[in-house]
Amino acid sequence: MKKIRIGMVGVGGIANGAHLPGYKQVENCEITAICDIKPEKLKAVGDKYNIPENRRFTDYRDLIACPDVDAVDIATWNSMHCEIAKAAALAGKNFSVEKPVGMSYAEAYDLAETAEKMGVKSMVCLSWRYRPYTRYVKHLVSSGKVGRMFHIYVRCIKDSGLWKGRKLEWRFQKELGGSGVLGDLGSHMIDIVRFWGQEFKDVFANYGTFITERPTEDTGEIAKVTTDDWCNMNCTLESDVSCTIELSRTATTISDLISFEVFGDKGRLIYKYEAGKQSIEFTDAETKQTESLTPPPEFDAIQSKSFVDLCRGIEDEYTARIIEGLECQAVIDAAIRSCEQHRVVTIKEIKDTVARSK
Repeated sequence: MKKIRIGMVGVGGIANGAHLPGYKQVENCEITAICDIKPEKLKAVGDKYNIPENRRFTDYRDLIACPDVDAVDIATWNSMHCEIAKAAALAGKNFSVEKPVGMSYAEAYDLAETAEKMGVKSMVCLSWRYRPYTRYVKHLVSSGKVGRMFHIYVRCIKDSGLWKGRKLEWRFQKELGGSGVLGDLGSHMIDIVRFWGQEFKDVFANYGTFITERPTEDTGEIAKVTTDDWCNMNCTLESDVSCTIELSRTATTISDLISFEVFGDKGRLIYKYEAGKQSIEFTDAETKQTESLTPPPEFDAIQSKSFVDLCRGIEDEYTARIIEGLECQAVIDAAIRSCEQHRVVTIKEIKDTVARSK
């Protein structure tokens, strides 16, 4: 079987923490080229993965044009996602892109249209879909474990915005990130709700910033933070299920906590991830008995493998295609508009605005 040759654009934290190690676990796959605007990162990653000097690029266009690249994986700051992915699509190359897809629903919609027109395979790195516990929760919800759903409560809170000395990286700049925790963390949480077969109808949201200034990465000069540290979303789903999503990067003493809690007429299902430890519990509505659940081995997955499989035409029910990222972007846009205008915003309103512009 011919190897899928991957070109990686952006070799920072998420690429080194998830993407590149993932590809090393996949058979018939090879990392053949890398691209980054920082030469020191190119050297470190290039040396680690034995990438030849002539396939270490500082311009993404050169990587896309490289004949030794079959598919492009994009892990840059958000403002570059659609530009790079569209260039890959126009070159006829499959692409995987980090979340959120872009800076707006309009931008993501244009990318999705281009990918469809060019007939390329595309995936969005909504990485919680590729975790065994999350996949197992989807299975439990889909199989009717909780019965008719009434409420969904989602929390994703961290202390990452409070790390001492953290500088004004791209996540703290609206022109590069689009939003703060809303796009960075919220995209995953929004997708999880959709992963369970639910669709968003409207959003009422609020957000704010506590750490309003940080030193710049280059000169250390103090500059303004322009993205949100926290965001709370009250949502109505198309099924009329009530959904609440809480996001924060300024949760003192909590390094990393994610929980999904579902209440239905058959009981309560809760998944919890905290500092690397995971658990699933179900409480029966009638007996009030609680059981602990563990995902069977068949729910194991690797995100990078899903992209390689997709490039080969293999797709399963869990794969986050470009449409999943597009739908997620619509909810993010609705939340931003709600925060700015202090009102309930429907998903239809966001989509209609783009449709009228076509």
